[in-house]
Amino acid sequence: MKRQILICGASRGLGLGLVRAFLDAGWQVHAVVRELRPASPLEALNTQYPEALQVIVCDLDRLDASCTLGTALAGKRLDCALFNAGVYGPVHQDPRQAEADDIAQLFVSNAIAPIRLAQQLAEQVVDGGVIAFMSSQMASLELARAAEMPLYGASKAALNSLLRSWQAQMPQLPWSLLALHPGWVRTDMGGDAAPLSVEQSASGLRDVIIAQLGRGQCAFLDYQGQALPW
Repeated sequence: MKRQILICGASRGLGLGLVRAFLDAGWQVHAVVRELRPASPLEALNTQYPEALQVIVCDLDRLDASCTLGTALAGKRLDCALFNAGVYGPVHQDPRQAEADDIAQLFVSNAIAPIRLAQQLAEQVVDGGVIAFMSSQMASLELARAAEMPLYGASKAALNSLLRSWQAQMPQLPWSLLALHPGWVRTDMGGDAAPLSVEQSASGLRDVIIAQLGRGQCAFLDYQGQALPW
């Protein structure tokens, strides 16, 4: 039996790179996107891997998103559920200019929706599996590296806080709960000056996730498996 992974936010950039990385490792991949565009790289992968890749169209911010995903998964048990979807937020990143709707969307997409979905789908993750979230080193209050992107960093700090609260609600973790920092990656958000390619970050994150199978711990790790301070 192939290992199964759900990757939410898989249409482009790092999410698409993670789909490729896990397909290359022989996993069955369930890739979730808001919309599947014709002639997109993900559609090409779906044609290339018709048996190993399932594309699921779903708005992850919707309250009923878990119902859509649950129906599409059709009872399959997951070795990993990976929540990568997120948004940058207002371009200005200035709390003095922030509109309520923009901040609400930022925190729903980057913190509330991923945790909500993970908790709703947790029973479909096998014991010893992994539930992982794409965080950022900017979420670390100790490192304090969000000066240039304070709103984005705050949303990722909220994600990490919700993750730790979820951990505290359970006497023992049946799976690993991970907040992951992908490094500075050449994506639309990371820009051309970033030192890491999508392939380098995605393959590193894949190896970190695989190494966490069976560990049952809560950790904040980068793409090389190094622990980061919360």
